Amino acid sequence: MKQQTINIEDALSKASTNIDSLDARLLLEFVKGVDGSYLFTHGDEKINIKESKLFFDLVQERKKKKPLAYLVGKKGFWKNDFFVDKSVLVPRPETEMLVEKLLEQDLDNKDLLELGIGSGVISLSVAKENKKLNVLGTEKSLRALMIANKNAKSLDVDNVIFINHDWNRKWLFPKMDFIVSNPPYVDRSSLDKNADGVWFEPSIALFSDEKGFKDLDTIISKSIGFLKPKGKLFLEHSYEQSKKIVTLAKKIGYKNLEQLKDNNNLMRVSILSK
Repeated sequence: MKQQTINIEDALSKASTNIDSLDARLLLEFVKGVDGSYLFTHGDEKINIKESKLFFDLVQERKKKKPLAYLVGKKGFWKNDFFVDKSVLVPRPETEMLVEKLLEQDLDNKDLLELGIGSGVISLSVAKENKKLNVLGTEKSLRALMIANKNAKSLDVDNVIFINHDWNRKWLFPKMDFIVSNPPYVDRSSLDKNADGVWFEPSIALFSDEKGFKDLDTIISKSIGFLKPKGKLFLEHSYEQSKKIVTLAKKIGYKNLEQLKDNNNLMRVSILSK
């Protein structure tokens, strides 16, 4: 339907019949290049035809459950906004636990390896807070590498190096003090077909074989040989995989293991110590 001129208040009201009202506000902020307070104080202001068309097109995309982050091209994580698109996962709040636990370590002049950087949110968040940390990040998706490097430049982080590598291939890394990964760990068959947004995200970054455990198995099994004495491996995973991780870690030879719950009281992070 052809869009006519409409004011901000009416546009938001109309959009909110199709999508969440907060999402509608965030989309209109993006379209107009303003902050939320502007929308509240300029409800009578007219939206031009071009803005109106773009806004309602985005509303329709969001109605199809396309992630809001893809529509506006960014997502807040830790203390910064990161550029994202459909070639990388949308950063989740629970992944901030990895950043938080890493920053509790003595990172000065230490070496950190991240396996599967995606948009770079973990490596860049940690490296930005500790300039004395040396970070090496790997990613098999060339498009994701481009996005991670774009974010590194945007955030002015220069103590990271990102390289193209698939952890299923041979590892040629030096020994590391810390290794971190938020690998694919979702069992495709267990996922709700109506889950909001997830089916728009890259499957190679989300789903793993062997009921979601294949990549976790590979990383746990290989990492121990690339950690320095007393080195640590930090992993994000689903709560259903926590016991299996304990069993595998003991079998591989990790000496200590700590597991942490997220805000939903679900076991989400494992820290394995050599």
